[in-house]
Amino acid sequence: MVLSASAKTTSTSLGSTEANIHASVERDGNSLAPVSTAQFAFMALIGVPVWLTVLVPLTLIYQVGNGIKNAISGPKTADASSAFVLDSGYQVDAKDIIPQKDRKYDVVMLGATGFTGQLSVRHLAKTYGCSGEKGVNWAVAGRSKDKLNKVLQSLADELKMPKLMDTPIIVVDTAVASTLPNLVRDTKAVVTTVGPFRKYGSGVVEFCAKFGTHYADITGEEDWSQVMMQQWQSTAQATGAKILHFCGCDSVPWDLTVFQMAQFLKTEKGEDLASVQCFDEIKTNPSGGTLETMKLALGTSELPSLKEGAPEPFRCSPQGKEHTSPVTANLPSWISKVDLPWSSQPAYGSFFVMSVVNSKVVAWSQALRQGAPLTYSECAANPDWKTAFTNFFGTIAFFTAILNPITGGLLYKYVLPAPGQGPSMKTMTQDSFASIYAQGTGTKQSKVEALMYFTGCVGYLETARMLVESGLALALSPRDQLPSTDNGGFFSPSYGVGTALLERLMQTGTQFTVRSLKEEERTGLNKIE
Repeated sequence: MVLSASAKTTSTSLGSTEANIHASVERDGNSLAPVSTAQFAFMALIGVPVWLTVLVPLTLIYQVGNGIKNAISGPKTADASSAFVLDSGYQVDAKDIIPQKDRKYDVVMLGATGFTGQLSVRHLAKTYGCSGEKGVNWAVAGRSKDKLNKVLQSLADELKMPKLMDTPIIVVDTAVASTLPNLVRDTKAVVTTVGPFRKYGSGVVEFCAKFGTHYADITGEEDWSQVMMQQWQSTAQATGAKILHFCGCDSVPWDLTVFQMAQFLKTEKGEDLASVQCFDEIKTNPSGGTLETMKLALGTSELPSLKEGAPEPFRCSPQGKEHTSPVTANLPSWISKVDLPWSSQPAYGSFFVMSVVNSKVVAWSQALRQGAPLTYSECAANPDWKTAFTNFFGTIAFFTAILNPITGGLLYKYVLPAPGQGPSMKTMTQDSFASIYAQGTGTKQSKVEALMYFTGCVGYLETARMLVESGLALALSPRDQLPSTDNGGFFSPSYGVGTALLERLMQTGTQFTVRSLKEEERTGLNKIE
């Protein structure tokens, strides 16, 4: 199987055949710089004491007080404009559903005026030209036609593509159900960056499911995704809509990597993947949209509860069969010394903020396939203990601070980027990267290693590319080229589009390798605790 024109395939490898699988990352000069002694001292002598004596007490007082208040008076009743709507009640006539092959657009980009949305439109234009120019028919969608035209004008000027101004525009308000049929009716797939998804995404999922339109998003909101799955699974299965969540940095790199390692072991060695350890080297910066999603998720949830007595959606096959061999997530709670396979220098593993969601998506993929038991481990790879300590407590202090309205309000108002803001293009292309290295062991003790490498900002620039290519994989891939032969339903990225997505990513800039690893080449990995 050849994934791209540049990918080499042998009996023991897929991708690079260099002795050091990490060589391309090192050639690019990409590495995580250690923190300075001054930064470490500031965190140890000021940051940690402030966290313990100020942030923790403030947050505990607020959370306990809020809990007592809700217990006495009941939760705050949401007004009509903010209440969570599970089902709009919109009825779709069968004659209004256009067959997929007859639809006007391959993909519609929803949220094109947002930070990641603009990057998604940019990727569509740079890679596939204007709508219809290179075999891909696409449109943009959002609430304001004027703002959408401004985005198109800006990109037309930047890319010197004046015809971008002819891109079809669909005006839609995700909070107004009557506008949603125009979004989903005449496209094969909708890709959306409009988050927080629990606030803006539910109607889009509903109408895609009802109209048989494929869907992909970049949510990391696992609880919301399960509510959507429980509500609309049977509808999507009936109409043929494939609904894919987590199609960005949460959690395509890890989900695809584990999937490819498992496929490789099964094909080459005839055994299942029993355990995998991921080491993450990621340099990126947050955007306002991501922080707004975190703020909402950490606050009072508007989500309805999952149905009592029903199995957890992420533990079921597409047919509803509960997975009896769940994935065991082994994520670090402190800092541990690790030996990185590509370096003779000691390194230190620590908790990675996205690993919780990643482990749940990997577990969902295993459940969809009814796969063998798997132990999944993941950590951030730090160049030294000082850096691991600083990053570890910096993450804890940040989340503690935003859990109370005093410090959280100050951060959101004066320090953090607002929704729609994010890192500059220069930062995203020249000062960002992501390397996900993994080692795995099969059920018969065969060893395998893999590396997925992104040269840009994985949180935004590369996430936009992952999202667009996920939608195009859904819209354009022949059914027999997708890992799932199910007609429709809710799927993880690796189960829904799998190798078709990986091929598209490799053709547009991602580097990926998976290959056998001899026992003597396997670096001793210390247990992550």
